[in-house]
Amino acid sequence: MTTERLSDSNKGNSGDSISVGTHSTSLSSQPRPLTLELLVSVDLAKTGDVEMEPRISGLDFMPDGRLVVVDNANKKCFLLNERLQKLGSPHKFINKPMGVVCLSQNELAITCGKDVCFLSVSTDNIIRMRRTIHTSSKFSSICCESPSKMIVSTYDDSRPARMLSVDGVESDFDYVELPYETYKVGESACTYVQSKNT
Repeated sequence: MTTERLSDSNKGNSGDSISVGTHSTSLSSQPRPLTLELLVSVDLAKTGDVEMEPRISGLDFMPDGRLVVVDNANKKCFLLNERLQKLGSPHKFINKPMGVVCLSQNELAITCGKDVCFLSVSTDNIIRMRRTIHTSSKFSSICCESPSKMIVSTYDDSRPARMLSVDGVESDFDYVELPYETYKVGESACTYVQSKNT
């Protein structure tokens, strides 16, 4: 049995909120009951430093426990500590960011339509843009398949999921049958479960 962090984004009447809890899971094939415990939550609309009501489109934990949050409506990403308190200053984007994945101890990849932005995060919570890859497809969600390859969901594209290397090489799945269906932004997302290689 393992204990991991669980993150959730819920839309309520007063704006987006973020909650962090714990859960216990087993990798056996038998379904098991899941118990969640709310540890802490924050209402981002009440923080006072946002132009528009936040729309959280991406979350990921860094290896040291900091939470990376992507606010699509305000075109920024920022860091939270384990008590969901903001750390450092947010990074502003020109285009609306969508998904985020932590690639290493201090590197993030964030999707922004036909761009994937690579950012570094310092131990003193400074977020810096390092480079941008321009892609042929519009990407929303993003996750790691390996340290050098990411899996991304698309929108306005007949291929709902694609692969992208950290060097910018785009590829399609050869041995996975995906429906050739075009989704609009927000209608589709994907993830990769490393323990099951799926």
